Amino acid sequence: MGEINKELILDCLSKLDKISDETWESLVDKYELEWNSDHLRKISYGMKAYRDYMGINDTDEFVKLRKEKVKLQDIRTETNRQIRNLARIESIVDLIKDNIDELAYKTPMINELHIKDTPSGNDGLLLFGDWHYGMTTDNAINKYDVDICINRISDIVDKAIDVGKRHNIDKIHILCLGDLISGMLHSEIRRNNQEKLGEQIINVSELLSQCIHKLSKHFYCTVSVVEGNHCAMDIAKEERNNKDNYTMIIKEFLKLRLAENDNVVILNNTLNDDEICVLDVKGFTVCGCHGDKISGKNVKSELEMVTKTNLDVICYGHVHQSKHYQLYDTDVFVNSSLISTDNYAMDKKLFNPYSQSMLIISEDGVECNYALR
Repeated sequence: MGEINKELILDCLSKLDKISDETWESLVDKYELEWNSDHLRKISYGMKAYRDYMGINDTDEFVKLRKEKVKLQDIRTETNRQIRNLARIESIVDLIKDNIDELAYKTPMINELHIKDTPSGNDGLLLFGDWHYGMTTDNAINKYDVDICINRISDIVDKAIDVGKRHNIDKIHILCLGDLISGMLHSEIRRNNQEKLGEQIINVSELLSQCIHKLSKHFYCTVSVVEGNHCAMDIAKEERNNKDNYTMIIKEFLKLRLAENDNVVILNNTLNDDEICVLDVKGFTVCGCHGDKISGKNVKSELEMVTKTNLDVICYGHVHQSKHYQLYDTDVFVNSSLISTDNYAMDKKLFNPYSQSMLIISEDGVECNYALR
């Protein structure tokens, strides 16, 4: 059975410094360790902290390794490079784990909530979607860029906390309904993007993590994540499939980033490769999807066919318009966008104010619906 030695320490530090292309799994096999790869990765940060504290940086071994390969600068550069070179999202997720661990070490997200003594019987359902992070627009009625996106969602989270406290909710269920990033679907979007694709993915993942962490200081949180069409890897619509979607990276980022927060649970509740999510809220079956693959008037029958269950509440986005309607015994809530009127909508003379929806649900059903802005 293997044990810690100088060569293992050097290999681990080289891996953290982005000098080595070894994987944590290959290091476990190479040194015949009894730990799994995640444990080895975590204890390697202890090795790195000791090295940095003691100032052990200029050994011959490290000088040699640095000459062999240029160190990658940060998580965004790494993600951009791998998106160009790799076809499978799973590989990208594995490559950014180290960076997320280091980020979590520097700015941890741990729970700070004190458990309520008496439950109120109310839960919140908060819809996040169509942020189109990375997109820029500047027209007669709307301006949008990364800074405005961050300011808008920050205000919305603050208002969600106020609404939650007003209704004394016990828990908040967060539905991420897709299109959190602008993506690279067509030339108009690419021209209006403020950030590269890798930067969009990583930065919006961190922004979403911060929003969830802030909410978790006040309420228990569950998080459901479904994909959107702007997150698709393939530009050609006919070549897209649910498996090849950058939403998987965002979801895995959340799991790793919020792993130490006991007040947050990332639910594994999706169907058809993250196209649809289903969850129970106060005894009512809630279903969420992005909205690009359904028909508004047929959404109840379409989603009940896939989920094979009667749905009490359906939530979707995509159309950038907040509204509520009923299909027999099902309440349907359509979430608006964070971007509001972009250049495409302006050309079509379509205008809807930005907002994100929040529902209050009791044992009697949906009590009220807020358009937060």
